[in-house]
Amino acid sequence: MDFISVDQSDNLFWLGRYVERVCLTLSYLDKLYDVLLDSDSKAYQEFCRKLNIPDIYRDDVEFLQKYQFDQNNPDSLYSNLSRAYDNGIILRNSISSAALAYIQMSLDKLKQGEKIGAYALLNQQIIDYLLAFWGCLDERVYNAQERSLIKAGRYLERLDMQLRLGAPLPHMEITLGRLERRLRGAKIPFDEGKFLLVSAFIQMGIDDPEQRAKVLELTDQLIKE
Repeated sequence: MDFISVDQSDNLFWLGRYVERVCLTLSYLDKLYDVLLDSDSKAYQEFCRKLNIPDIYRDDVEFLQKYQFDQNNPDSLYSNLSRAYDNGIILRNSISSAALAYIQMSLDKLKQGEKIGAYALLNQQIIDYLLAFWGCLDERVYNAQERSLIKAGRYLERLDMQLRLGAPLPHMEITLGRLERRLRGAKIPFDEGKFLLVSAFIQMGIDDPEQRAKVLELTDQLIKE
């Protein structure tokens, strides 16, 4: 097995986190659009609170524009996908130019959406590109540890967002199992005691905001420095 440096491990892990963050957020936004348009124009404020990002938006229209497309907003989808691309450029020899191209095409679609003001129209196309990115990794990344590093980032990000945005507990249990397999495959040191506590919280099936806050805090502490 080839040696993987600390920096490369970090790039692989965060590539997975950023891509998954954008892909999942787009899926959640599809539901939020309907709420904003049909019933509650301020629903984006609760969305920001749950994701722990600053609510810097005057109204729902500005939220839809700046949260998706603003290159100067560090929390925007464009900024997060740009970070994924920056990691991907460094890792091109590991992940392949074909996989990187799906991130580039997704960025291009975000730019297109900004120009035509299409808040939801292009989202499914971007999601499709990012899902193709994951499929391409399975075909093109031959080093099992590298694949596991990327997917450990993916599943940790998914668990974090599921906890924040109210995913059903059985969904989180599935994610946790996938995360454990990838952490072990990536040889990432993690706190097994905290991991067991997270698993126990989820398996108890008592779904309330206080429980989710506790599990989220434990999740943030899983990876050892």
